[in-house]
Amino acid sequence: MYTGTAWAEDDIYLEIYKRIARNIKIAIPDFTIEKKDIDITDISEKAVSILSNDLRYTGIFNIVEGTGERDKYGTIDFKEWGILGAQALVKGKCYIDKNRLSFKLWLYDVSEEKYLFGKEYSGDVKQLRLIMHRSADDIVYYLTGERGVAGTKIAFISPSSGYKEIYIMDYDGYNLKRLTNDRSIALFPAWSPDGRDIAFTSYLHKNPDLYIMDSNGLNKRIVSKLDGLNVAPAWSPDGQKVALVLSKDGNPEIYIMDIDGKGLNRLTKHRGIDTSPAWSPDGKEIAFTSDRAGSPQIYIMDVRGEKKGLRRVTYRGNYNDLSSWSPDGKLIAYTSRQNGRFEICMLDVKNKRSYQLTNGYGSKEGPSWSPDGRLIAFSSKEKGKSNIYVINADGTAQRRLTFLKGGGYSPSWSPRLER
Repeated sequence: MYTGTAWAEDDIYLEIYKRIARNIKIAIPDFTIEKKDIDITDISEKAVSILSNDLRYTGIFNIVEGTGERDKYGTIDFKEWGILGAQALVKGKCYIDKNRLSFKLWLYDVSEEKYLFGKEYSGDVKQLRLIMHRSADDIVYYLTGERGVAGTKIAFISPSSGYKEIYIMDYDGYNLKRLTNDRSIALFPAWSPDGRDIAFTSYLHKNPDLYIMDSNGLNKRIVSKLDGLNVAPAWSPDGQKVALVLSKDGNPEIYIMDIDGKGLNRLTKHRGIDTSPAWSPDGKEIAFTSDRAGSPQIYIMDVRGEKKGLRRVTYRGNYNDLSSWSPDGKLIAYTSRQNGRFEICMLDVKNKRSYQLTNGYGSKEGPSWSPDGRLIAFSSKEKGKSNIYVINADGTAQRRLTFLKGGGYSPSWSPRLER
């Protein structure tokens, strides 16, 4: 475990800063190395690189490049940092003692020449990325009032082992780990709201059954093994129920059940195929896909069932599927067939207006939002292989996360995880 101790400037100033801070130009010069009997220059440089990337990936910060170490005699030359274009500055010191890393970081407002926040982080050398992710999230919080997502993870499916297994990785693609080793077919991973569990479908016993396991891959238990499909789980916001697709009566329909497999409640009843449920953040509605109008389209129904309220929300394109609500419930990202390939599109839930988010070579599918609503993970298929990508919610800064030989698809972004 890593530990951290914080000290901060007055709360009134911070509240003012949080309200105005956006597109912040931030400088992160090389950290000072203490206890130089051990050369940890590489570690220090890597720490600065991780922190810089974490802040850059938020879409909030622009990193002031090539700053080096410009302050002399231990003082901060705010005028010089201002000339370089920096609005905020992170100063750091690091040292290592018996394989344990420690970092002291200080955050400053350059224009006001004001100290904002400081914290000391420590942990095992192997936890360098975790330590920097946590420090990035703290900086995001103290400059914007919003919790960062550098400490989150993404679950996904990959056939790299020869079987379709569940993997997880850090939000930036590092620290890859395989969670299942069933030598079978796993599908539809979905994080619980508290980040402790992952629901998924597995053909381990030949039928597509619903399982829940701890987020570290342990304690796997079966939740639903009804005849036919038990697929596409979506957690309720309180983590007590899942919406899923069952075909026990012959036709794929949307149901809700308790996470122990009890309390089954059918929501749809139509001769068409109903699938891909997605629970709204307020817990009042469920988006899903249905071909009841002749082609797959996205509908939203009352959580009590379609008879209590149902409306179609997509009309553009003849194939729309795999909806994912933004954390604030205002937008739904979804997969749409456009010009012969799949793209990620966005729907404004209130006015029903939609627009295309991605464009270019390869089919993109299965969007999943980061918990701050700034990023979207999805899979993109090129040359017959899918890989996980991430893009800003405004359609900018697309980057690839997975490089497995078998690729990856069906991403599910975790909530913010406990420290």
